[in-house]
Amino acid sequence: MAKVLIIDDDPGVLFLHELIVTETHLSVNPTTFTNAEDALNHLLPIDVNTSRILIFLDINMPKVSGWDFLEILKVKIQNADIKVVMVTSSLSVSERERSKEYKIVIDYWEKPMEDIQVNKLIEKLGGWLI
Repeated sequence: MAKVLIIDDDPGVLFLHELIVTETHLSVNPTTFTNAEDALNHLLPIDVNTSRILIFLDINMPKVSGWDFLEILKVKIQNADIKVVMVTSSLSVSERERSKEYKIVIDYWEKPMEDIQVNKLIEKLGGWLI
């Protein structure tokens, strides 16, 4: 079963996204982080071939941004099968385009995420999640 991580520096958004992920049955117990550093420290020990990890990632965070996080993932994570959904308040077309440069980024959503988006993602990923 794929592990679900939610990374956002806003505790209110983090709570809402966690609620949506659980209510749509995407994950019974998603792991949440208010900063990217803690998420990276969590990921390093589980970087194995059998790990499937779905990450909902905010872009604009202090210290380590979502972009920085993606760059570090490219270097540090070698084995886990990771898929990332960027979830951001940014309406920038250039940021949406930039997200397409990362093969692990499978979608780009405007905050807050909605249950209909998560349900479509569940349909799209199907067996990968199980």
